Amino acid sequence: MAVSRNWLNQRSFLQQTYNAEVEEWFADIAGSELDNSDPRVQTKKACFVEPTDSQNMALIKLMTFRYTVQQVHLRPDVYGIESIPFQENVSFRPQVTLFFTQDASAAVPDRRRIEGQISFRLVNETSATMTKAKAQNIAEAIRDAMVGTAPFVWKKGKYKLIYKDPEFGLNLNIMALNETEGLAVVQKMITIVGASYNSDLLRVSEPKKESETNPSGTVLVFEKQRKQRRWRPTGNVRFRYALLTIHGMQNRITLVDTTSAYLDALIWA
Repeated sequence: MAVSRNWLNQRSFLQQTYNAEVEEWFADIAGSELDNSDPRVQTKKACFVEPTDSQNMALIKLMTFRYTVQQVHLRPDVYGIESIPFQENVSFRPQVTLFFTQDASAAVPDRRRIEGQISFRLVNETSATMTKAKAQNIAEAIRDAMVGTAPFVWKKGKYKLIYKDPEFGLNLNIMALNETEGLAVVQKMITIVGASYNSDLLRVSEPKKESETNPSGTVLVFEKQRKQRRWRPTGNVRFRYALLTIHGMQNRITLVDTTSAYLDALIWA
């Protein structure tokens, strides 16, 4: 099969940019000749994109460099200040955060995809009592509630649902298309933590202002005209992954991943 012109261009780009990064990482090794007797030389060869590499081979080499050599998935999360002093100054119980993003095909052109996050605390656990087995149980509960046959879709909008149940670590602020859709999200979180729904704990806010998903016009920001900021945009966001933050640990634990981006996830769904 003939090599496409697009791939020829992409491969040339990788050879000029990505290979330069590989060369810098292995600055102590000249060239890219294979030498199985030297593990570091062999590793460089396994990452270097060659002029005859297929698309699949180039992708394998990219993944090898990022996840096996650089181990980007294990790098510490950035809080704005160093994480350990931050956590020491703000004492908290282990926290679980679920991440949602809009499908790329549904996003407004030239706009960032709509995102969503939902967190809750493990109020009955501490850094000392938290175990891998308990993390696994939480991961399974999230998988069962948020994946099933397909990742759960949260329909965001202007309605704001507030649900607080301190006994189960819930302090939810859900932006939803309407009350029914927001309640569906709340019910999912209640299921995950093993609580029971209590209508007395729910508050619903319906602002008169309409959602602004793609407002017209621009505003001057940092010497450049930029698009107006959106206000409670309407759009569907799909569950992607869930992370567990434990005080005293530099890296968060990936509980569930539907994106295949986290190689250390407890559950891939």
